[in-house]
Amino acid sequence: MRILLVTSMAPDPRGIGAIPKLLHAQILGLRERGHQLTLVAPFGEDPGQAEAAVALMANPGPALEPHLIDRRRAPHPGRRWRVRSELVSNWVRNDWPWRVVLGATGLQPLIDEVTARERFDVVAVEDNPAAVLRFPASLPTVLTEHEAVRAPASDRGAASLRDRPAAALHQRDWRRWDTFLPRAWRHFDLVQVFTEGDAAAVRSRAPDLGSRLRINPYGMVLPPALDPAAEEEDTLLFTGTFAHLPNRDAARWLAAEIMPAVRRRRPNALLRIVGHRPPPEVLGLAGPGIEVIADAPSLEPYLATAAVVIAPVRSGGGMRMKVLEALAKGKAVVTTPLGAEGFTGFATAPPLAIAADGAGLAAAAADLLAEPARRHSLSTEARRFAEAHHSSAAWAERLEAIYTEAAAAHLASSPATSGQLGGPSDR
Repeated sequence: MRILLVTSMAPDPRGIGAIPKLLHAQILGLRERGHQLTLVAPFGEDPGQAEAAVALMANPGPALEPHLIDRRRAPHPGRRWRVRSELVSNWVRNDWPWRVVLGATGLQPLIDEVTARERFDVVAVEDNPAAVLRFPASLPTVLTEHEAVRAPASDRGAASLRDRPAAALHQRDWRRWDTFLPRAWRHFDLVQVFTEGDAAAVRSRAPDLGSRLRINPYGMVLPPALDPAAEEEDTLLFTGTFAHLPNRDAARWLAAEIMPAVRRRRPNALLRIVGHRPPPEVLGLAGPGIEVIADAPSLEPYLATAAVVIAPVRSGGGMRMKVLEALAKGKAVVTTPLGAEGFTGFATAPPLAIAADGAGLAAAAADLLAEPARRHSLSTEARRFAEAHHSSAAWAERLEAIYTEAAAAHLASSPATSGQLGGPSDR
């Protein structure tokens, strides 16, 4: 199968956040199953993106043709202001969220060029910024919705009078997602989500799309399992990218309720909060029994020394990369039912300690800290579970089935003229 893969960023096995790692696993898994891929993606200022793009262009490997657009800020101030004015004008003219305006800019000419000269069996669009692009009507399309559940606009409020104008713009922009997402989903033959919770969110906003929805928990390139001997006694770890609002909420919950309860049972317990760009509200959580580490070059040493990984997520959607990475590395994990989403749809139950409230999470974490044998047994099961269900190979097999179904469904449907999102030719 020849697959046109359109993404919102460059694949990167060491990237910040989940998406660049997922893209790397997706490409590797599909290539190993014999598929030919053409990648169209931008890269920007996020740490590691430029390096990953350069490495991929220099050595793409077999069965991959990469086309990457440099979105880094122009060195000349005049050029930077022209680009900004064009982006703002695009935001005002359209009703797209700002992230979509940024994500789609500059990609359409490249899509037109690639699809004019090459034949594809399916277009796989990863993440909704690329949903506004036009594709030939003859091509079946699959959208992977990475975040069907979004934080409410009120969570973006301003703390001070000075910040209120910017906060008002943020909230206006955030509300655009409410109308943008259903229209984006309807633009595709199939819409892929990672969890049943995400599928429920899509159904609630667009009931007519139920027949087009597919649930496919993601995978990753499995790292080596960590050595249990490296664990530090009574050490808990929480990781996250703090631009993601649910991670801020989880960190606050840990500090205010969960860790005090853990320390009543395990007085020497230490929580390490490690993540990208923690805001002042997260940095301020450091204190007795809590360390906050900002922008660490690697999570590896913190994962290696953690006795237990804890992920007390209670908002947001999708799967949690932090949970999958911990499982894959053979760590005992404590999480909520929401944090376990994407891991519970298989014949075997996930090897996770799951609790719905702060008291239950604290008890589960303290018990695992106190019982090394049980903890290490759970760690072994965790690695096996990741190998069986969440490797790049297992995920690529599920992706292949969805792409094949989309191609068959598109062939069976009546011809339609492809148009830009919001136009009269939307499916």
